[in-house]
Amino acid sequence: MTYESRVATADDRDRWRRFVTDHPEATVFHSWAWHGAVRDAFDYQPAHRLITERGGSEPVGIVPGFSVPGVFERTLVNPFCEYGFPLLADGVDSVAVLRELADGLGRTGARILKDAGWTGLAGYNPAGYGAVRTGEVSRLDTVRAFETVREQSFTGEARRCLRSALDNGVTVRPASVTEYYPLYLSTMRRLGSPQFPETFFVDLAGELGDDLSVFLAERDGDTIGGILLLDFGSARIIWSNASQQDAWEYHPNYRLYAAVIEDACATDIDVVDFGRSRPGTGVHSFKQQFGGDPSPLSSFVTPPHRANRASLEGYGRVAAVAERLGRVVTNPIVGPRLKRFIHE
Repeated sequence: MTYESRVATADDRDRWRRFVTDHPEATVFHSWAWHGAVRDAFDYQPAHRLITERGGSEPVGIVPGFSVPGVFERTLVNPFCEYGFPLLADGVDSVAVLRELADGLGRTGARILKDAGWTGLAGYNPAGYGAVRTGEVSRLDTVRAFETVREQSFTGEARRCLRSALDNGVTVRPASVTEYYPLYLSTMRRLGSPQFPETFFVDLAGELGDDLSVFLAERDGDTIGGILLLDFGSARIIWSNASQQDAWEYHPNYRLYAAVIEDACATDIDVVDFGRSRPGTGVHSFKQQFGGDPSPLSSFVTPPHRANRASLEGYGRVAAVAERLGRVVTNPIVGPRLKRFIHE
């Protein structure tokens, strides 16, 4: 079987939504809502593609992505997220589809497909893609009572820190993205990391509705932590979180993660995805304390000699310097422009 692909337009919105809704491995980052919010906030050229059998009209696959400009090149990638892999119908030849996606990139173009071990999508190697390991993700089963998850999946240290947070009067409440944004910006400034513009959070909330939620951790009337969640189907991803460093002794992040997991156990969320982190870092060690099944994250790149475009090593090397330039990097004009260029 041979396949062809074309860029999805606004006229394909309902067709795209049906395919994604019906696919068991779809994520929020495959959704048309994500497509709309990213497009509007960053002015990338949309490059979402519909896959059909040659000569056919109904999609047998979809691939999310945008054309992200560089200095002398363009990269097709699903930005600002962990997942950008194709969704394919049963029986579709993944190798043939991946080869089709490798065509027409031009002399300096490249396509990056972000995938994870849990998806089981095969065919990148025989299709000639290069691979770059980008970290790891853990996904926690929440089709259990919260008390069971806490006792069976949380480490002893996580349970201790949760008890300490509760004893210190740390509470959690729902909030809006506009309430969360100042804490997020403060955290990005501390880390020296370019920020999303607030309009992106607002647009994303508008696109996703109840599938985007925010919780804030408070103590004695002060906001000391926050977390932003994206739900899709029966999966929830922890996409952003922030906290006040001078309140870490009260363990706001433990309190927030536990509250998010408890809420998932009480609703129709089957799995909580903790998002990407790099083994060996403090963030990775923190997330491991809540259990979950670890899965490698990789970016697959065509043509393979441009695989360096998917590497995150450069960001790690500049992190120490960026922390000292936090206020410059997160300037209201500079930060969002840098974010658009970095696209991670």
